[in-house]
Formats: sequence, structure tokens, C-alpha cells
Amino acid sequence: MENELVVSVYKFMGNDMLSGRTSEDGSPSAESFRKHILENWNRYERISITLDSIVQMTRPFLDEAFAKLLEDHSLDEFNQKIHFPDAKENTVKDLNNAFKIRLKIIQSKKSKDEDAFGL
Repeated sequence: MENELVVSVYKFMGNDMLSGRTSEDGSPSAESFRKHILENWNRYERISITLDSIVQMTRPFLDEAFAKLLEDHSLDEFNQKIHFPDAKENTVKDLNNAFKIRLKIIQSKKSKDEDAFGL
């Protein structure tokens, strides 16, 4: 396992105003960014995500790119693996809100599944 992968959101996305979840024309999207992180999850001990030059990230973008990682990995695993070395206070707050909402969605789905299977 390699030590660290550094991913610049700006370089990956090619844009400083990030919105939406997917791309219809095949250009980089929040979904493709999340898939890139997942593809590299087991290759690196640490993944640092830099936000330099990013002006705005909408809630759907934050959810799709980052919070949905919690569907594949626990919050503890996420916190051990993913780092945002240059995140501003507002970005951290927006990320935390996205995580809280995604965790509620995950818990709700889990409860529905348990009810459906009589667990």
C-alpha cells in the first residue's frame, strides 16, 4: 500500500463552481470523483483532497462526491483515510451537514430493509 494520494478537486473537475451529481456528457462529475476515491481506497493509507481554487460546492455535489462514501465505508474509516488539508471552516461545516444527512438516509434504508425482512 502506498502512503498518500493527493487529489486536487479543481484539477480533477476542471471547474471551480461544482454542482450536481452526475454528468450527461461524460465530463467529470461528483459521481466520477467519488468513484475515483473508491478505486484508490485500498491502494493508499491516506487520501488528501485539496480544495484550492474551489469557489463553491453545492449540497448535491458534496453528498455525491463525499458523503456517499459512507455507503461503502464507516465514518471512522472515512476519518482515518480522507483528509482535507486546506478546507475552510465553512466547507467543513457543509461537509459535516452532508454527512449527517447521508447517515440518516443510510439508517433509514437499513431500518426499512430490516422491516421488510422481519429482522
